[in-house]
Amino acid sequence: MKISKREKFLLGILGTLIIVFVYYQFIYVKQVKKLNTKRDEKSVIEEKYNTVMKEIESLGEKENQVKSLKISVTEKSKKLYPIIMQEKIIIEIDKLLNDSGLYGNIAFSPIEAAEVEELKTEEIIKAESSLKELINEYEGNSLEGSENNSENTSEVTNNNKESQGEVNTEVESDKATSEQLKVAINFSGSYTSLKNFISSIENYERKIVITSISITAKSQEDLTGIMSLEFHAVPKLSGEDEAYLKWTLNNVYGKDILFSNGSASGAYSNTIEDQSVEADAKDFVMMVKSSLSELPTLTIGKAKDDLTESYIYSDNEKVEDVEITFDEVDGKTYFKYKTSNSYYPRENTSQGKEFTPKASDIVVEILSEKRNGSSDNSGINLKVINNTSKKVEIVIKDDDNTNPRVSVNSKGNTVNITKK
Repeated sequence: MKISKREKFLLGILGTLIIVFVYYQFIYVKQVKKLNTKRDEKSVIEEKYNTVMKEIESLGEKENQVKSLKISVTEKSKKLYPIIMQEKIIIEIDKLLNDSGLYGNIAFSPIEAAEVEELKTEEIIKAESSLKELINEYEGNSLEGSENNSENTSEVTNNNKESQGEVNTEVESDKATSEQLKVAINFSGSYTSLKNFISSIENYERKIVITSISITAKSQEDLTGIMSLEFHAVPKLSGEDEAYLKWTLNNVYGKDILFSNGSASGAYSNTIEDQSVEADAKDFVMMVKSSLSELPTLTIGKAKDDLTESYIYSDNEKVEDVEITFDEVDGKTYFKYKTSNSYYPRENTSQGKEFTPKASDIVVEILSEKRNGSSDNSGINLKVINNTSKKVEIVIKDDDNTNPRVSVNSKGNTVNITKK
């Protein structure tokens, strides 16, 4: 069968159309869909990128805002207690009473965390004479004007009350709480002593609230009464109250026979911490853990820091670089330390934080542990810089014997390393 040129031409066109159709239907359309998908993904990624870049650009502004807020919070809370310590408060009240010459018995309510109550003064409406209206009319102030004024005044008052009600509703939904201690004092003494006591409370370095006071005359010169005080405590952002948290009374306490006559003989003269000073005189502690542990691989801080304000942490599956520096300026000793992502003091001062070593030397105790297999690679590379006249004693306990977690190198004056 012979095919003419015309038929060949038409068959070529048909074949071309079939190829174009197959390419369009099975290749081009799929590629276009993929291209549109990639364009959508690109748009999403670009949006995320722009959002992240805006956040990065605003980091400086946010850091400044955080600093401003921190300063504001510190200023507003500096007169409040960092924690309610009833023993400390007993000493403070006793000193205020003695200094003012007032005698008193103190009763405490249980410490609680409660909402801060707002002290409100009742509004006193002054009664007016019935002749007031005549005087107003005589002076040109018409009764109608007075009524308008009173209506306007009442309207403003109602508006104020409504607005205050709205504000109060908002505030009540998110009221602040604080740790509180309520104290009742049954006092007796002269009026001058009472005024001195109240003045001392008003000018005291901490905020003490006098919520109520009742006075009864005992004689022409002396009086008695009951006074209610409130003490409020809020957690602090930094360690400005470290001095307050230290218990400085190390006098003799207790008796061998509880109800015996005479003063305390010193049966319980030391606290548990005081009894362990000679056997446990470390100044700083480090804990190095396995990466398989639920705890961070590194914890470092001052010894016996109950509030853990000096503690910093790191969770590194490999070796963490740690640097601790001791400086001596004008006879005072300072410390600072840092890891790859944290440091203390948090103010990052070049001088560091002042401290008093518990012994003649500075002691750093490192508690390590044996490794848990070949995949356990966590550890620390500790650099100790000693710029003091004291020796630095590094005591490493329970480290792995074959593959130690802790390696130490030093710079400056004497640094001794002991493994136990």
